[in-house]
Amino acid sequence: MHINYQKQLEIKRLHVKNCLDRECKRDFVVDSTVASPKQLGYRNKIQVPITYQDGKLAGGYFAPNSHKVVPFCKQGEGGSCLLNSDGMQAILDVFLDFMSKEGITAYDEAKHSGLVRHLVIRKVDGKFAICAVINGNSLPRYDKLISTLKALDIEFSLYISPNTRRTNVIMGEKVVTLYGDEAIQGEALGVKYLVSPQSFMQINDNVRDMIYSRVGEIIKDSGIGNVIDAYSGIGIMSNIFAEYANRVYAIEIVPQAIANSQVLAKLNGNSDRIINICGDCAQELPKVISRLDKSIVVLDPPRKGCDGAVLRSLLSAMPNQIIYVSCNPATLARDVNILLEKYDPISITPYDMFPNTKHIETLVCLKLK
Repeated sequence: MHINYQKQLEIKRLHVKNCLDRECKRDFVVDSTVASPKQLGYRNKIQVPITYQDGKLAGGYFAPNSHKVVPFCKQGEGGSCLLNSDGMQAILDVFLDFMSKEGITAYDEAKHSGLVRHLVIRKVDGKFAICAVINGNSLPRYDKLISTLKALDIEFSLYISPNTRRTNVIMGEKVVTLYGDEAIQGEALGVKYLVSPQSFMQINDNVRDMIYSRVGEIIKDSGIGNVIDAYSGIGIMSNIFAEYANRVYAIEIVPQAIANSQVLAKLNGNSDRIINICGDCAQELPKVISRLDKSIVVLDPPRKGCDGAVLRSLLSAMPNQIIYVSCNPATLARDVNILLEKYDPISITPYDMFPNTKHIETLVCLKLK
């Protein structure tokens, strides 16, 4: 945050270029970084570990490479994290006050004791999904928490996610609704979507929409009617692509995400254009591509990048174009280097999904040689 924003954008562009140049041993042309409309207050989701600091309950973020929590300041006492969306700090303050008054304990990682591990807050079109991750099966006296949250004059749903394992994974395997809706409805680029506490969503709404719009333009300009949405998740991109494609094949290994994707397709009137496939991308991609005359594959993997089997299946099946959305320049460079065997990059564009941090999102378009 001490660096001028325009300078931040150039540093991030050079970081993407350096990763690609070094890994692939060639000189890439990387576009200027697309700026985020909001540089502060853009995070639509926070995952806050709850702990004790000097004997008092506190919530914040872990310091780098540690499990030491750096607590947020209370609203009006020096400010919260400047990247979090409006309203989140007030919810955290209310939650910590509720815990203190009701004698509810924070989780102790070393002893595997105490109840509340994390508070996860997501903001969707002005509405809040609030989930307490607990080392148990119930949250005592949560009716009092609901009453206090209502006093904030916000629209919200409240959940718990039991997680009694010794693990660094935040969410438990299930989510229980205590108040409000099981999923919150939002809208992106005219596409309606449903988000539960376990759903994956990009954390910067404005930049997410810019990237998805650009991918839609690439698909439209290609004139190719078949799109394969690998790592399709709950199907938001699949429904956006359905506007530009004749058929969208959405591949996702998580059954619940595929179920959500089917609901979204119906909600947006795209059931006849989106074909949901539950399975491993490495196995399902070649099957789909082999049935199609021409196709575009969209990859949006997690930070660890694409599985090697997925990349090998792409080189074997040879779709006409590959669009790769990455949040990690290092794994992006590794995967692009493999794909260069049969593909040439058409464009490489960084998007500042994470202003005032070191992180960067990159959109790469590759075409079959």
